[in-house]
Amino acid sequence: MLPYWLSDWLSASSTSYLQFGRGASIFLAFMQILYLIRHGETAHNRDGRVQGHTESDLSDMGREQAARIADRLSKVPFVAAYSSPLRRAWDTCQIAIGDRMDVTAHMGLREINLGSWEGKKASALRKQYPVDVKEWFRRPTRVNIEGAETIRVFRNRVVTTMNEILNAHDEGAVAVFAHGGVICTYLTSVLNMRLDDIWRFKIRNGSVTRVLFPMESPRVDLLGDVHHLDGLLRPPPAKSFRLFP
Repeated sequence: MLPYWLSDWLSASSTSYLQFGRGASIFLAFMQILYLIRHGETAHNRDGRVQGHTESDLSDMGREQAARIADRLSKVPFVAAYSSPLRRAWDTCQIAIGDRMDVTAHMGLREINLGSWEGKKASALRKQYPVDVKEWFRRPTRVNIEGAETIRVFRNRVVTTMNEILNAHDEGAVAVFAHGGVICTYLTSVLNMRLDDIWRFKIRNGSVTRVLFPMESPRVDLLGDVHHLDGLLRPPPAKSFRLFP
């Protein structure tokens, strides 16, 4: 098995050989690649609070996760980098990308706006809104949160943004620093899944997801990968409850 840094480098090269299935090699030239990176852990993540558009600074662990991302991606020849302007994603990006290139902040990469749920502990929301929270995980398209974006509006925003980014770069690897909800909802689109399946992915803080576009046909070849975070993943407390992956 190739070390992850070599896999990253090969996948990001304008021409490369990648393995798909048993012994099948496909020559991919001038390929578009999206690296979808979730921000490092924040104080709200650590405390089990809902963030959405609410700002929360990276924790000490989150900053170290960002440094690990920097090491992992150091050999990838990115042609561009984008980030959500929310501080947790922007700071992760600044640590990970450093002075390698300018970074474009894009409002379309912000997390879903969760209105009246933001800033509250997920465990408290489960007690206050037991039916809505249960539906949020099973059929989020049926949940209406006061002052929040609907899940459909959210996906339309995210997919439009990702398409804008892809249209701006005909080939090469692009780094996108965003949020768990953003990455999950985009994956439901590229994989032609139901929107209600948005939470079937586990996208942890500081993880890397990679989507390849050979012949304009999206293929996910890394999903929530955290090999670079060995020893830097906080185990979930036994009695905690979280609202996001």
